[in-house]
Amino acid sequence: MAYPMLIFSHTRNPNHFSWNTIIRGFAISHYPLGSIPVFNRMRWLRVQPESFTYAFLIKACARSRALKIGGSVHCVVLVSGYASDLYVVSTLVGFYAVCGDMGGAGKVFDEMPERNVVAWNALLCGYVRNGRGRDGLGVFERMWREGFRPDEVTMVGVVSACAQGREIELGRWAHGYIRGNGEGLELSVNVATALIDMYAKCNQMEAAVCVFEKLGAVDVGAWNALIGGYVLNGCFREAIDLFQKLEANGIDPDETTLVSTLRACAYIGALDVGRKIHLLARERCFELNLTLGTALVDMYSKCGCIKDARVIFNKMSKRDVMTWTSMICGLAVHGYAKDALNLFLSMLGSGLKPDGVTFVGVLCACSHAGLVDQGIYYFESMRDEFGINPTIEHYGCVIDLLGRAGRLQETLKLVYSMEIQPNQIIWRTFLGACKLYLNAELAETAVENLIRLHSDNCGDYVLLANIYASKGMWENVEKIRRKLEGKGLHKFPGLSFIKEA
Repeated sequence: MAYPMLIFSHTRNPNHFSWNTIIRGFAISHYPLGSIPVFNRMRWLRVQPESFTYAFLIKACARSRALKIGGSVHCVVLVSGYASDLYVVSTLVGFYAVCGDMGGAGKVFDEMPERNVVAWNALLCGYVRNGRGRDGLGVFERMWREGFRPDEVTMVGVVSACAQGREIELGRWAHGYIRGNGEGLELSVNVATALIDMYAKCNQMEAAVCVFEKLGAVDVGAWNALIGGYVLNGCFREAIDLFQKLEANGIDPDETTLVSTLRACAYIGALDVGRKIHLLARERCFELNLTLGTALVDMYSKCGCIKDARVIFNKMSKRDVMTWTSMICGLAVHGYAKDALNLFLSMLGSGLKPDGVTFVGVLCACSHAGLVDQGIYYFESMRDEFGINPTIEHYGCVIDLLGRAGRLQETLKLVYSMEIQPNQIIWRTFLGACKLYLNAELAETAVENLIRLHSDNCGDYVLLANIYASKGMWENVEKIRRKLEGKGLHKFPGLSFIKEA
C-alpha cells in the first residue's frame, strides 16, 4: 500500500471515490487496520463518509478480528445516520459473527428494519463458523418461513451446519434442493466441497464420492474434503490413493492436502509416502508451521522413525500440546521411555498443560521402563493436578505397569475400583500378568470376568490352561479342553496346551 498512499497523499482535494478506494485497499491488504488512520484523517478534514466507507472499515476490522475497534466504528455508524443502511448493517452482522460475538451479531440483525439474503447469510454462517450449527439451522428455518430464496452462500452454510450436527436427513434434503432448485449450484466448487464434507462426516462415503466425481474437481478444496473424509472414516489407503491421483492430475496440493495425507500415512505406517510428502513440502517451500510440523512428527513417530521425528520437533519454532504429545507417545511406544519422560518434564516447563493423550504416553513410558512408583504418581497427579479423569486407556497402562511388576493383588484391587466398567482388554491384560507370574487363582478370576463379558476367545482359555500345565494341574487342563470342545471352540494357530514330556 506504500505506492497507492504516496499517490493519494499528493492528490489535491480527493473525492469520495478516492477516499473509499484507499480505505478499501487497506481493508483487503495484509494490514487491514491501516484503513483506520485514513478514516480518521477523512473525518478531520470534514469529508463526510458514506455507506461504502463504513462497510470497508467494518470489513477491515473483521479481517483483523478487531472487535473493540469495530465496536467503535459501529458507534460512529449509529450517530452518522447509517444505522438503517442495509449494506452497512449487513456488514456489521458479518463483522460480529467473524469476531465470535454472536450475541452482538444477533442484536444487530434483530434491530434491522429490513433484511436481505446477505444479512441472513451472515448470521447463519456466523453460527456455523462458531460451531453452533443447530442455531444456524434455526436461522435458515426463519429465513425460509419469511420467504427469502437461499443462494449459494446460504446452502453452503446449511450443508456445513448439517455436517457439524451429523444431520444426514436434513443434509440430503439440502442436496435435493440444490439439485432441483439451485440453478447449477451442485456444480459450484464451494457447494460441492461442503456436500462432500457433510457426507463424509455422516459416514456416507459413497455419496461423497458421487458428488466429487460429478464435479470433475479441479479445485484442491474438493480433493481435500474427500481425502479428509477418507481419513475420518478410517479409509487410510483410499486417502493415500486419492492423493496420488491428485498428483497424477497435475493439481498442486496445499497444506491441508499434505496434513490429511500424512495422517493417513501415520495410521497405516506408509513411511515411503510420508517421506515423499515431506520432500514435496521442502521442494515447494511450505513453512514448517504448527500444523504441518505436528503432522510430520506424528507420522515419523508412528512409523518408528524417532530420529526423524525428533529432528522435525527440534526445528519447530512453535509447538502445541498435540506436537509434544505426538513426540512423547512416539518415544514411549518405541522404547525410549526415559527420553519420553524427560520430554514430558520439558513440556510442563514450557507452561503447556498436558491432555489425556499425553498421559497415555507418559504411563506407557513408565510401564515399558518398569517405573512403577513414578507411574502411580503420574496416574494420581493426572486428576489431582490437571483435572483429567482417567479413561480405559489410562487404566490399561497402569494395570499393565503393576502386572509387569508382579503386584497382582494391587492390580486386581485397581480393576475393581475403576470408575468405569472394565472391558475385555483390561481383564486380558491382567490375565497376561497372571500368566507371567503363574498365578492360577487370579487367572481364574480374570477368565471368569471375561466370560461374564461374553468373551468366547479361545486364547483366554488356552492361556489359563498353560498356567495350569506349568503348575502340573493336569485335571484342570483337561477340564478346559472339554469346555472348549463343548463350546465348539477351536484353538487358534500358534496357541497350544503345554504338556510336560
